[in-house]
Amino acid sequence: MLNKIDIEATDKVEQIKEHVEEKEGIPPQQQRLIYSGKQMNDEKTAANYRILGGLVLHLVLAPRGEGINGLRNPLKRQSLSDWNGKSNPASSE
Repeated sequence: MLNKIDIEATDKVEQIKEHVEEKEGIPPQQQRLIYSGKQMNDEKTAANYRILGGLVLHLVLAPRGEGINGLRNPLKRQSLSDWNGKSNPASSE
């Protein structure tokens, strides 16, 4: 599944997860966003990860009732494509 979500360079990962919830109905606590092979920290911004328009992030879903380390069940994966950053983090001061 590929979805487009517009984000700002200043958006924190937790805000991006809220955008995903608005579009897909997946609660942020069940989302793990992966960029460049690494899980993204909720307190960092898109600019911290140098996310530019058109890049792909991956969403990993944790089973309900499982915490970040509760990996008893296999995780479901979705691709979230065409994240359209409105600002270019590489050019931000």
